[in-house]
Amino acid sequence: MPRVERLETFVVDHGSSLRWTEQAGVSYMTTTIVRLTDSDGVEGLAGYDSQTPRPTDLSVLEALRSLSPALLGRDIDCREQLADDLRSGVVFPFSLAPLSLMDIALWDIAARHAGAPLWKVLGGDHDRIPAYASLTTMATEEDYLETVAAACAAGLRAVKVHAWGEPARDLALLRRLRAEHPDLALMHDAEGVYDRGGALRVGRGLCELGARWYEAPLPDFDLDGYRELRRALDVPLLAAGYSMYDPQQVAEALKDPPWTAVRAEATCTFGVTGLMKLGQVAAAFGLDFEPVSYGHTLCQAANLHVMLASPHTSYFELPFPAEPWEYGVVEPFRPDAGGSVAAPSGPGLGVTMDWEWVEAHAAARVSLTA
Repeated sequence: MPRVERLETFVVDHGSSLRWTEQAGVSYMTTTIVRLTDSDGVEGLAGYDSQTPRPTDLSVLEALRSLSPALLGRDIDCREQLADDLRSGVVFPFSLAPLSLMDIALWDIAARHAGAPLWKVLGGDHDRIPAYASLTTMATEEDYLETVAAACAAGLRAVKVHAWGEPARDLALLRRLRAEHPDLALMHDAEGVYDRGGALRVGRGLCELGARWYEAPLPDFDLDGYRELRRALDVPLLAAGYSMYDPQQVAEALKDPPWTAVRAEATCTFGVTGLMKLGQVAAAFGLDFEPVSYGHTLCQAANLHVMLASPHTSYFELPFPAEPWEYGVVEPFRPDAGGSVAAPSGPGLGVTMDWEWVEAHAAARVSLTA
């Protein structure tokens, strides 16, 4: 069995920032890229996006440096044992990002050894999925209208809006978008900033508009608030999907389901392994499974392969415009004429990086060996 011989970490800060609602401050974007190399020379990749109040987040790099002795020198099939070893007997909080990055990169290596795309290794039977354009918060209604028109021109038939976080203003925007695009699959993500009254008001409006789903109207842990909304509304209801990462935790919540679908993200649970387990929990309760796939292409890829292995996932979340998230990538994901995104045909994650670009733009880099 090949062993993990090298762990390289690159921190890339390309100067981007964004806002998710007008209630939130500016988030500066940093992508931490991991490259594992095994004793056969096979490489596995993973990426994690930080959103922090200051640029150039080095915390994930330092966490990987600290945890690297638990990984280096181990067999490449150590994914679940690695997570168990690092968590067994530990009752205090720990960082999910390094564990997730290790898991994703190990899956990439395993699939490359198998000579197959990861979605096939995970048991998937389809190689593409419909995509929706996911928009960041914009200044004016006209900005949204222009961007939605561009998304439709690119072949996308579904759009998710991150609006301003003000119920009346957000509803006015959503109604205008519906009037302009009556056949568009329309979603709204409130980023958890409404109070319960505002969440109910917007939810009723989304029911009238025939919205595809209503995401994060409340903070993820307001389970009682979500249950009240679910009983009052017909529109499908989803959490943000970043807070509840443990399958047992989610299964406990689903005994009285607060949502109509389970939402999660690979780098905010235990990587591909954790995301697959959450998909199994959703299936056990008869719910759809709608992972997050917003972010850098490496983050998109990890989630995409799990989506393609799930029979209960309806959409891939594509940042729009996509170009700001494709830095250092040779062949990024783009929708076809029918609005679907296909998995790359190569083995593993199938993402090819321009390493000269990455090395030239890395704000920090660490290389560790067994």
